[in-house]
Amino acid sequence: MAEDLNEEYDVVVVGTGLTECILSGVFGSEGKKVLNIDANSYYGGESASLNMFDMWKKFRWTEDQRRKEEERKKEIERLENEERESEEKRRAAAKAAGDDNYKAAPKAPRPEQVGPNPPEVFGKDARAWNQWHISLTPKFLMADGELTRILHQTGVTQYIDLLSVHGSFVVKKGVPSRVPSTRGQAVTSPLVSAMQKYYMQNFLQFIASYKEDDPTTHKKGLNLDQNTMKEAYEIFGLDAWTSEFIGHAMALYAEDSYLDKPAREPIERIILYVKSMARFGNSPYIFPLYGLGELPERFSFLSAVYGGTYALNTPLKEILYGDDGKVSGVRFPHPITKEDTVVKTKKVIADPTYFLGEENRIRKVGQLVRAICVLQHPVEGTDGAESAQIIIPASQMGRKNDIYISVLSSVFNVCPKGHYLASVSTMIENPDGGNPHSELEPGFERLGLASGRLGEKEEKFIQVVDLYEPIEDGTRDNVFISRSYDATTHFETCTDDVKDIYKRVEGKDLVIKERKEKVVEE
Repeated sequence: MAEDLNEEYDVVVVGTGLTECILSGVFGSEGKKVLNIDANSYYGGESASLNMFDMWKKFRWTEDQRRKEEERKKEIERLENEERESEEKRRAAAKAAGDDNYKAAPKAPRPEQVGPNPPEVFGKDARAWNQWHISLTPKFLMADGELTRILHQTGVTQYIDLLSVHGSFVVKKGVPSRVPSTRGQAVTSPLVSAMQKYYMQNFLQFIASYKEDDPTTHKKGLNLDQNTMKEAYEIFGLDAWTSEFIGHAMALYAEDSYLDKPAREPIERIILYVKSMARFGNSPYIFPLYGLGELPERFSFLSAVYGGTYALNTPLKEILYGDDGKVSGVRFPHPITKEDTVVKTKKVIADPTYFLGEENRIRKVGQLVRAICVLQHPVEGTDGAESAQIIIPASQMGRKNDIYISVLSSVFNVCPKGHYLASVSTMIENPDGGNPHSELEPGFERLGLASGRLGEKEEKFIQVVDLYEPIEDGTRDNVFISRSYDATTHFETCTDDVKDIYKRVEGKDLVIKERKEKVVEE
């Protein structure tokens, strides 16, 4: 973070979520002057990774306790500054007087922490708590997906390590099975009937060989732009269940509205899944060591490499507008002095949480409920996999939306050895029911946590998240707002938002030039 701010920036980005940080890095690499501010004390926003103490503070402390903790930190900072200044004066006076017996003055007592620490089973001190890197929005990357491509092209992969996730599973009649992605796997998969295996093999052969510019790889009678995906399944002879698990476990749709839309996008999604699967073999997913918080932080570093400025603990106070109704600047407290500060800019990109209550800016499009669980055992039915994605299709539960489960172990350096981190999430279908947690019950059963069961060293952190999208595209006043992260366990919808915002801001498609030189991080 730079203490001296420029008077004017090409773009001011508000929030350090992954969407915002990718855009900061991209604009910085294009030579634009970028300022990135965030009200939080950590990178990532809703896509951050927190240690166990911060998780406890976020989910177990009261709002009053969190407020008093911030006041305590400010008081400690004030005391330290006063003592430092006083000590410098006393030391200088002693030196001038030739006093060789000078001793530092005792420090004043510090105010005590108000909220409780995590239970000792999760660590007794900061060093132990820092072994936890718990992602607030647990999502995987597709190995051949758009985000992975952006990571490589921007050079961010030089600063993070990505590991393959060990398994991709779908649940049928209460039993998880690996998702087949090749003809050979389709033959042995228990997910499809003997009759369907033949049709499934033909479909996967089509997916593996399809090339847009080679008509010999196309399916006779199937037009991807004119036929719906429901018709495409029928053309291949796939029944309702086989179609469902392909659409939900491979095309990764959370519900079935895609069936009545053109087949091109679902087919492209399935091709992406199969290509990603081919990269590592176990699953199509990868995940960064030390959690997802690494991603926004590294994109912020990329922006800083190109001269970008970033400031945490810096809330947006006001967006300023010119006579033409377009953005002219932003106002916020200076990150160091806390004095009221205004910088000029013509473009603002922000996450929707900075516009809560502004009905002319954002609209609520749903709610998801997510549980982040600390376990002491692998998930049953996954062959002891150290990491996995498990999808419970909606039809298996009498729901409209799938339940997504992700599992990670200490292999990814996100928790101490002997523990696992699992997340369970879905869209809330009964918002007036008063018990959104109950919608996760099939997922808890899969994790061995049904009906509230928890071991001595296990824990659940449950949150209900409102999802928002912008009402306008931002071109009217140059305020461009991102979308909330959805319930899926992958980032493809996030990168779609990145490309959409970039096009709205710049009026052209996002094209990232590959960056080959490595910059040493200080």
